[in-house]
Amino acid sequence: MKTIFLTVAIMISAAAYSQAQTVREQTVLNVFGRSNLQVEPYDNLNFWTDGFVYCRPFFFDFVTHFDAKPRAAGDTIFLAGGSTHEGGYRIAIRLAADGKMEVAANDWRVSKGDRVEHRVIGGETLLIFSDARTGNAKHVLKKFDGNLSERYINNFRRYLLAGTYRRNGGGDPVVFSRDKSVVSGFTTKGETSYAFAKEFGDTPAPILVFDSKTIYRATKTLTGVELAPMKPDPENGDDWTQYNDATGLTDDASKAKIALVKTAEGQTGLPSGRFPLVSVQVMTLTELEIYAGNPGRPNLQIMRNEIFARYGYRFAAGGEMAKYFGAQEWYKPQYSDVTERLTETERINIALIQLLEKQ
Repeated sequence: MKTIFLTVAIMISAAAYSQAQTVREQTVLNVFGRSNLQVEPYDNLNFWTDGFVYCRPFFFDFVTHFDAKPRAAGDTIFLAGGSTHEGGYRIAIRLAADGKMEVAANDWRVSKGDRVEHRVIGGETLLIFSDARTGNAKHVLKKFDGNLSERYINNFRRYLLAGTYRRNGGGDPVVFSRDKSVVSGFTTKGETSYAFAKEFGDTPAPILVFDSKTIYRATKTLTGVELAPMKPDPENGDDWTQYNDATGLTDDASKAKIALVKTAEGQTGLPSGRFPLVSVQVMTLTELEIYAGNPGRPNLQIMRNEIFARYGYRFAAGGEMAKYFGAQEWYKPQYSDVTERLTETERINIALIQLLEKQ
């Protein structure tokens, strides 16, 4: 009976408040897909993610659960949520005096005054956070269906594994699917399925489990993927640390690792280069981190400069980038400045990559 009374009370309160909504309040709610406050804020609608953290919009009447306070009555909305393992992530967004959205307070990956745009680019619905002073993008959230664990797995498949590879020692090509957790030509000539090990029992990690004895940690490299064999450690339960790096248990660790060199992307029609997706879709910071792989900093630099190289940018003679791209068959240096040729998607991704490089 108490539960029924509480539910009715909330509905009445929400309905009463919606009647008093100002134009500014209604504008904010409409941007996030809510036409009124009678929609239960804990439903499965309207999830946003950066690829690791999810969040959902809450008008300030409902954010007391997160110990949040409105910065300005009537025009602040909160994106609140967490990862698959923990909560506590929050961004406060309000309408500024000029009618545009801005961040209301310093918080997770954003700063007070950052501008916020609700955009659809390349078929994806995005929230783009930009530095108010420079106008450069600094954070991106994507709308998704709310299954964060599956989102992790999709990102691992798409940005870490998908593609066709060859082994250093030759043999049949190895093909990782971008849509399913399957690989052909790796453990057998045919197709084999695998699962991702989970950290803390609930967060997928880039450790591929084919069976109890066939386990590999996948690491993206500049040329492809490196697979390091792992061994179960029964003393560590369901944490991802249950797996020991088997390369550290052999006399010749270098021979234990399997290096796969990518020969084709996991989808057709993409631009040339090792990181073509940054020229065709807006990426989040987490997606870029997975796509760049390890070691992160050199790969981020290649990823960013590859965008310019595709337009024929002429790098400084004798420099690291000139040497790297000079060895790529597709690279044709022609121009000293290609800034005007960059697409909106590329400009956003370049700004985000530069943030990661500084970190």
